[in-house]
Amino acid sequence: MKRNRNHQQLFILLLTGCFIASLIYLFHPETGQFSVVLNGEPVADPFIQLAVIPAMLAVLFLTGIVMILSFLGVGLVMFLGALLFMMFSIFLIAPFSWPLLLFIFLMIAIISSGGNSINRL
Repeated sequence: MKRNRNHQQLFILLLTGCFIASLIYLFHPETGQFSVVLNGEPVADPFIQLAVIPAMLAVLFLTGIVMILSFLGVGLVMFLGALLFMMFSIFLIAPFSWPLLLFIFLMIAIISSGGNSINRL
C-alpha cells in the first residue's frame, strides 16, 4: 500500500517554526549581544572570548549530526543510547544503585520494543 505524504503540512510546520524563531529573535532584549559570563561576571578578555568559538562550533556540529540522524529515523536508537549513557554515568557517580537502574532500563527497553501491531505503518 502506498503511503500518502503530506508535504503541505511539513511546509506549514517549517514556516511556523521560522516565524516563531524570528519573533523570538526580534523581541528578545539581548539580541545581538554576545558575552561570556564566568561566575556571574562578564569577561572582557578577548582571548577567553575567542576560546568560546571552537566550543560553540563543536556543539553546533554535534547538534546538526543529531538532527540529521533523527530525520533519518534512528530516534529510538539515539534514545536508548542516551539512556544507556545516562545510566552508566549514574553508575559511576552512585555505584550502589545499579539494581534499580538495571530494572528501569529493562522496563524502558521492554516498553520501547513494543509488539507486532497490525496498525503499524
